[in-house]
Amino acid sequence: MEVSIDFTVEAWIYPQLVTTDNTIFGQCACTTCTNQCLYLIIRSSHLYMGFNFNDLAGTATLTASTWYHVAFVYNYQTLQQIIYLDGVQDSIRSNVQPYQGQNGSITIGISTFLPANYYNGYIDNMALTTRAKSSTEILNDATNIVYYSFDQPNPYYDNGVNHINSTNYNSVVASSGSVNQGIRFTTTSAYFQMYSFYQFGFYNSKSWTFAVWISPTSLTAGIIVHMSSTSGSGYYQDVLFLTYGAQIATQVYCSSLGTYPGFYGPVVSINTWTH
Repeated sequence: MEVSIDFTVEAWIYPQLVTTDNTIFGQCACTTCTNQCLYLIIRSSHLYMGFNFNDLAGTATLTASTWYHVAFVYNYQTLQQIIYLDGVQDSIRSNVQPYQGQNGSITIGISTFLPANYYNGYIDNMALTTRAKSSTEILNDATNIVYYSFDQPNPYYDNGVNHINSTNYNSVVASSGSVNQGIRFTTTSAYFQMYSFYQFGFYNSKSWTFAVWISPTSLTAGIIVHMSSTSGSGYYQDVLFLTYGAQIATQVYCSSLGTYPGFYGPVVSINTWTH
């Protein structure tokens, strides 16, 4: 990394120990020199970023054996260190001189500054960006699970940060869309299927949002978004669908009631794009 530049380090972490120093990311040119040793760590159950004698501690308390999205930002234009947890700003410090380490190996899970403090847990989707990402970008990185634009030349690729591409679809063809291109379902057996949505099955107390543009060619009842534990069977929910009266609706499981209450919205129009 170069002197006096912006940077953003992001990762998904699942720490199995949070009470002691756990190094996530590091680079060190000089362990005894101010601003020449970069360490991004967990310290005493909080996120912590330091340049050596020029540090910022997070405020939120981490829990072991929990997935978190973490981001560490240095903005050279504003001279700020910023820590984000799950897409939300956790701590900020201003008038911070830049990191000045020009050499030294980048390390993940250990730091030259803290050689005895190995990271204990899982790390995924780590990214180093040589600019200060905005709060909007980091919130998107932390919360956007998939984004299918359905644009050519790869309409079935996930354009989000997780790259959950689909290879399982039937009777689906490319078409014009509300925004650039889209896909069209040509038969009653047509579908577009995605896998690997771990968090929906694991967490039952998290908020989520599905959003999509639709233009129905008929107003008979039909599923728009269906979610299940296996290939269409087992645990399942009809997240979005059209009723026989062409109303947009949802029916998801409510654990406090033990039922699948339905919620119904407005009637949609045929051959009209609706979000």
